[in-house]
Amino acid sequence: MNFKNMSIKKSLIVGFGTTILVSVAIIITSLIMMNSQKKAYSDILEHYVETNTLVADCRIDYNIAARGLRDVALSGNVDGLTTVNSKLTELESVMAQMQDTYPKDLSSRSQLDAFVNTLNTWKEEAKTIAEVVKTDRNRAATMIVDECTPALNAAADAGTALAEFLKGEQDKIIAQQNLTSNIGLGVIIGVMVIATFVVLMMATKIIRSITEPSTQVRGALVGFSQGNLAVPVTFTGKNELGEMCDALRTSQKVLNSVIKDISDTTGQMAKGNFDVELTATFPGDLAPIQQSVNQFVLRMSETIANISQSADQVTAGAEQVSNSAQALAQGATQQASSVEELSATITDISENAKQTSAVAEQAGEHVNEAGGQLNMSMEHVKQLNTAMENISNSSQEIGKIIATIENIAFQTNILALNAAVEAARAGSAGKGFAVVADEVRNLATKSDEAAKATKDLIDSSISAVTEGTEAVSKVTDALSRTTESAGQVTTMMDTVVSAVESQTQAIMQVTEGIDQISAVVQTNSATSEECAAASEELSSQANIMHQLMAEFKVSSKISGGFGSSSFGTSSYSAPSPSYSSSSSSWDDSEDEGGYSGVDSSPFSSIKY
Repeated sequence: MNFKNMSIKKSLIVGFGTTILVSVAIIITSLIMMNSQKKAYSDILEHYVETNTLVADCRIDYNIAARGLRDVALSGNVDGLTTVNSKLTELESVMAQMQDTYPKDLSSRSQLDAFVNTLNTWKEEAKTIAEVVKTDRNRAATMIVDECTPALNAAADAGTALAEFLKGEQDKIIAQQNLTSNIGLGVIIGVMVIATFVVLMMATKIIRSITEPSTQVRGALVGFSQGNLAVPVTFTGKNELGEMCDALRTSQKVLNSVIKDISDTTGQMAKGNFDVELTATFPGDLAPIQQSVNQFVLRMSETIANISQSADQVTAGAEQVSNSAQALAQGATQQASSVEELSATITDISENAKQTSAVAEQAGEHVNEAGGQLNMSMEHVKQLNTAMENISNSSQEIGKIIATIENIAFQTNILALNAAVEAARAGSAGKGFAVVADEVRNLATKSDEAAKATKDLIDSSISAVTEGTEAVSKVTDALSRTTESAGQVTTMMDTVVSAVESQTQAIMQVTEGIDQISAVVQTNSATSEECAAASEELSSQANIMHQLMAEFKVSSKISGGFGSSSFGTSSYSAPSPSYSSSSSSWDDSEDEGGYSGVDSSPFSSIKY
């Protein structure tokens, strides 16, 4: 069987399937043998062993019955016949079971029939003796010796013969089963040995069909990781591993071709030749590499061409920079005079701002004093409010005292009445005491009226104090709001003072800035002269750059490039700078770099 042309799945199915089938066959054979042995041993236990057990039970039952019958004949106690009859009944039951459990596979039942017949003969003799012993013990004893004992001995011999016969047949069956087991075990061992050999052979072939290509593929992949694409892969086959090896060999060929093409192309680029292109076949995910490299060559060609054109334009621009520097010097002189006038104006503004700041500080101080006076007034009003509360509390206490006086006047009046009553009872002896009681009552009445009048006055005072307290509370609230307003005014004045101070400082900074601008304008004239000299140096450097660019060869696909024609003359024209006096700056918004003639579109797509 050729496993090289068989799929891995099918190879594994064949290998494991063969092993499983052999294992299942061995297991089924073992189960059949075990079932056969189980059946044989179950038959031995259920029939042979059980029959022998029943024979022993019969011998026990008839021996017990015979001994009981003998005891009854010797003693004359007929009560023992109950045991004898019970054992005879058990004997009949055991004999029936023995006939049912006797092995069916035995063709001869002569030994069983002989044992059963002797037992029946003895049983009939025993029943007859049991009837005779009730009336004649001597005759019964004679019958036991002459008839029962010989029958009993015959039954014992027949039972022994039956047991030995069954034992012999049982041994034969066991010997046959042992022989069968040994033969089956030998067959199973032989099958296992053969099956193991076959499985090992198949496993060896399957392992070789998998490990051989896997080893080669592993070596090739390790070589890939180390940059070696020349590791040989010689395995061939029609399964998955063979296809994998074919794909790996194809990958090696493709990568070698791609690497060689890239190496040749980059070598030409290193020599300055950009008129090259990748021509090898880049399959699949390698195609973007080919496109990227070819696009890079085109972009580099465009870049070199544009750099060369820019060198020409820089030369022309240097001349215009020199002319612009002269115009810049003239503008700087005009700027200097304007800046001096602006500096004087700013100085006047700064002085006015200082005076305003001083006035604002004085106003803030007055506001702070007014706030302090309001706070003192607030404290006095709070003291007045406290005094009014104390007066109200005192009035309430006086009211309580007046109530006590009214109570005393009322009780005095009652005492005066009681005194008048007692004086009336005393007759002429109590007339003087009656006069005194009457005076006391008059005094009590007047005291009560005075207390009521005083109470009314105190209630009026309490009402007035209450109204005064409410008025003081309103004044307190009004002063509190006034104090808060004064505090807000103070805060605002502080803010105004801070703002004026900040404006003063800002104006001072503007003054300093104007002075600095004046100094800068003075230096612009000298700087313009230096710019003229720098433009001449820039022109010489542009010529050097032009010579360097001539060493490169760009792609012939670049339209208008210098790979197919000379650089030519530049058509560059620089914009004229203009000075705006309103903005005090040079207007060069026409182009960020000041040069609108340079085509910067090729550079915008290049990413570094």
